[in-house]
Amino acid sequence: MRTLLKQAPARHFLLLMLSCLLVLPAVLLPTAAHAASDAPAKITITNTNVTAGQSATVPVMLTDPGDGVGAYNMQIDFDPSVLSIVSITPTHGVVAPEDGAPSDTGYFQSNFDNTAGWARVIWIDSTGGNARINDPAQLFAIEVKSLSSETTGTYHLTVDTSNNEKWAIYRSSSYAIHSTLVGGDIVISKANSGSGSGSGSSGGGSATPTPSATPAPTSTPAPTTAPVIVYIDGKEQQYANAQTSVQNGRTTIQLEVDNDKVIQQIDTSGIKELRLPIPNSTAAVVNSGLNGQLVKELEKRGATVKIETPSASYTLPAGDINIDAISAQVGSTVKLSDIKIIITIAAADNATANAVQNQASQQGVALVGAPVNFEVIAQYNGQNISISQFNHYVERSITLPAGSDGSKMTTGVVLGEDGTLHHVPTYISVTGSTYFANINSLTNSSYAVVYAPASFKDVETHWSKNDVNDLGSRLIMKGVSSTEFAPNASITRAEFTATLLRALGIHKASGTTSVSFSDVKAGSWYENEVKLAVSNKLISGYSDGTFRPNGLITREEAMIILNRALALTTLATVKDAAEIDSLLAAYGDSASVSEYAKAAVASALKNGIVQGADGSLNPDSNVTRAETAAIVKRLLVKAGLING
Repeated sequence: MRTLLKQAPARHFLLLMLSCLLVLPAVLLPTAAHAASDAPAKITITNTNVTAGQSATVPVMLTDPGDGVGAYNMQIDFDPSVLSIVSITPTHGVVAPEDGAPSDTGYFQSNFDNTAGWARVIWIDSTGGNARINDPAQLFAIEVKSLSSETTGTYHLTVDTSNNEKWAIYRSSSYAIHSTLVGGDIVISKANSGSGSGSGSSGGGSATPTPSATPAPTSTPAPTTAPVIVYIDGKEQQYANAQTSVQNGRTTIQLEVDNDKVIQQIDTSGIKELRLPIPNSTAAVVNSGLNGQLVKELEKRGATVKIETPSASYTLPAGDINIDAISAQVGSTVKLSDIKIIITIAAADNATANAVQNQASQQGVALVGAPVNFEVIAQYNGQNISISQFNHYVERSITLPAGSDGSKMTTGVVLGEDGTLHHVPTYISVTGSTYFANINSLTNSSYAVVYAPASFKDVETHWSKNDVNDLGSRLIMKGVSSTEFAPNASITRAEFTATLLRALGIHKASGTTSVSFSDVKAGSWYENEVKLAVSNKLISGYSDGTFRPNGLITREEAMIILNRALALTTLATVKDAAEIDSLLAAYGDSASVSEYAKAAVASALKNGIVQGADGSLNPDSNVTRAETAAIVKRLLVKAGLING
């Protein structure tokens, strides 16, 4: 074998290597007897539901790459009397080309035998190290078919992990990695009466017509179209079709909603939510198409549009699309039904994913899963209008990789224009054993989830310990050093403003803003923060045209800024004079609250954001760094933007 490989032409070397590995993986790769990496890898065969007699897609995920994966091979066994394999599609790696040119994502090859009941899969970093998988990723997808419309129950895709020729994960050609495997349950159930597609299942499988022949590994599958069930206030309606296509190895689903039928339905019964579920878990890009007329009808009723995929979901109030503003841009004579609204959920492209990973490493935070991009575009006559900013928070949800520890998910992040990762308000929820990062943002972008635990020595016995460490872990508050926070130090107006902006996830100006404060100098560290705060109507400065960025902020001034931030959330401000007086009357020094600040102070008290001390409000007292952490965290918790 060694002689044969040495004599093989260069362009055939890798093809020959892959072929040999499929038959005898131990010939070229080391056995498990070699030294193992300290960080084990974990692969998950996603548990999947399939309707009896139909087919479903089973994603195979690298949920934990350990110290990086440079090659793997595995044999997946199944019961051939119950299941068959239709196809195996790589989502990381490509089929090796004839010229042997390296691939940025490595080489992939597979084979299967539906008579014997096995599938063999191999992937190799073809670059000599540059294509090593260092982040959680989907490796490939298996389309399985239930052979009988009568057979139901739970069956398994299994791997003999004790056999080196059937299961081996490698960091490099001489470095085997300890690894574990989870999942692989295939739950076969009867079709729901009248459904026939299984689209409502929660397991990620989608019933699709079975191809008459197994596609060649090197071919691009032809686009397919299938009906999709949509939900109007939870009621099933078959008002959409999904076209699935594959381009450059990325599966794209284009969902076309029957807008007229949905409008007719909501004219009859009303609507609060239009939910569009996409059960195909292998799709890298999902585009959901509505027209402007349907969006307008949804807006009139205060309804939301929710796009759901196994990897992420997007809940968008129709009013936030602002179809009237779009209509004004394309021309008021254009029919709303001729304007198309495309809502997209997509795995971030390689450049973005690499940038996020590199920055996470530089900032010393751990990336949890791959970043996901959310986008809304209006289209008319070849013109694209990006809808990228909103007046209040819009929620997206990212499904965390199987086996994730929800207690370690600290925050969602976005890659800022300055190239660094910034906090976006995030709360973690769990359904069964699956955790979700629910990210609320004022913009559209690519979002990721990071784990960034922070702990400062000088708050270990301080009353603010939990608040300070929590906000430090969310990349909101920074220490005065890597280990010290200085909780009792006062905070300046510029520092408080910057902290609040980070907490709210405001990293982009709302429209064009010029700052005319005489004491905010160009090039100062706080210049951009002041611009952002003015743009988002959080600050206005003093009557003499100054902002006084280096002045210490008082409790009263802090509450005025916080009150303006409430407009971005679902929390209410207090405006009734009698209620304002009632709320302030409980404090002995309420008379010292400035007249212009009374409503703001009352709102902070009513929402539980600020608390008095010993029956006093102390409006003129300077705010400390610890107090800033406490009130900022209360704001986020009370607004439902982070976990309490």
